[in-house]
Amino acid sequence: MATPTRRTQASRADRRARMERDLLEATERLMNDGATFTELSIDRLASEAGLSRATFYVYFEDKADLLRRLAAQVLGELAAQRWWSVAARGDAGNLSDAGDLRDSCEAIVARYREHQVLIGAAVEMAAYTPDIAAWYRDLIGEIVAGFEDVIRRGQAAGTIRASLPAHATATSLVWMVERTCVQVLPHSPVEDDAELARSFSQIIWSTLYLAEPD
Repeated sequence: MATPTRRTQASRADRRARMERDLLEATERLMNDGATFTELSIDRLASEAGLSRATFYVYFEDKADLLRRLAAQVLGELAAQRWWSVAARGDAGNLSDAGDLRDSCEAIVARYREHQVLIGAAVEMAAYTPDIAAWYRDLIGEIVAGFEDVIRRGQAAGTIRASLPAHATATSLVWMVERTCVQVLPHSPVEDDAELARSFSQIIWSTLYLAEPD
């Protein structure tokens, strides 16, 4: 049976999760209506999310803290794409895995498309705020580290090219996807997304794997 303390902690975590979801939706709604993140006040963000200013400050230090939390949530979901686990199993010679990679790239592009205003705000603030820049690099660095682990395990299994420098390759491919999505998606129609995802999957597959996809 859960203790009162554990129930209280779980309840607080649930409230925080709901609040972050509401604030994510509110922030993106306001930005999609034309507001920039820098001009959005905490009062306006809290009001749009159905919160009080006081409640906002219970969970967040300031707008920068909110932005870090929301962007980390979005990019964390991008990091969890299932083709990494497929690749790590050592099954990369399977033609179905090429399809998994393609599907995952489509999901990544769709996620960037869905949250492009928020990710764009994080990138914009990183350009002139050193601590945000360091935080964003660290966040992408976590994705790189996960990808690097996949490459090393694939190399040990004999499915990924042994000659590839794992860290440099992971860094290059992750930042390729990030920079392309950040720079291209805000200025391209959604109809182009499938072609972009297909290009990502072809580049990644041909870079990593010994077996050719179907």
